[in-house]
Amino acid sequence: MPHIVLENTSAVKDAFNAITPFAEKTEKGMLKVIDKFLNSSEQVVLIEALAIENGKNQNFFIQISRKESSLTVRLLPMTDPEKTDGVKTIMAKIAKQIKDRDTNILYGKTNLQDFLID
Repeated sequence: MPHIVLENTSAVKDAFNAITPFAEKTEKGMLKVIDKFLNSSEQVVLIEALAIENGKNQNFFIQISRKESSLTVRLLPMTDPEKTDGVKTIMAKIAKQIKDRDTNILYGKTNLQDFLID
C-alpha cells in the first residue's frame, strides 16, 4: 500500500489547514483534490480525490492519521483505487503541501520516493 510518513509533526489540524484542493492537467488526463474533511476528534483527515488517466476515472480517499510524532499519508483502504502514477502523484502533492508549512517536517518512511518533490 503506498504511503508517506511525515516526521517531526503530529498536528492533524495543521495538516488539514495546509491542504489546498487543486486540479492539474497531465499528459494522461486530470488529477484533482476535491475536498477535505477533519473528524470531530481532530485525529484523522480524509481527502477526496479524483485521478483521470487514459480515460479511466478513479474516485478515492486519502487518509492522514497521527502517530506519536509523525503523520502518515495513505490511501483509505475502503476506496482502494488502482495504484497508478496519478494516484501516487496526488498523494505526494498532499504530503508536500503539509511539509511546506513547516521547515522542521521531514519525509520519513515511504514507498513513493520517486514521486516526492522537495
